[in-house]
Amino acid sequence: MTAVAPDTATRFRTAFLAHDLDQMAALLAPDCDMYPAAEDKPYRGYTAGRAIISALMDTFDDARYLGELAGAVWHTGPAEAHALLFRGRVDNVVAQSIALLQVDDSDRIAVLTYMVRPMSAVTAFSDLMRARLAAEIID
Repeated sequence: MTAVAPDTATRFRTAFLAHDLDQMAALLAPDCDMYPAAEDKPYRGYTAGRAIISALMDTFDDARYLGELAGAVWHTGPAEAHALLFRGRVDNVVAQSIALLQVDDSDRIAVLTYMVRPMSAVTAFSDLMRARLAAEIID
């Protein structure tokens, strides 16, 4: 019997929990769109995506995986979508987060939207992410 390869969401979750930036970045489509929590604009492309994922891993501490929801989105046509649910800390504030992955036809992450709650965690997350991304991403 041939083993079934893990899907993109499973590989993303495993790499995130292991803090494996290279494995997470390898899952990104070259022209991916990234929507970090509390940002008013998307970031586009592999380089920006890798920087955002790196900042996410450095900002969200003690992550624990809570579960996954799967389905489809129709923003630009039907696409596979996964919502990965996490709990952890942001600057010592207990936080819940959702990583919404939209997967393209080549099993790469075409869109990553990252959300955080409660508001105290959003504020801490936003401040930390902006400082980190300002040094790494050129608009």
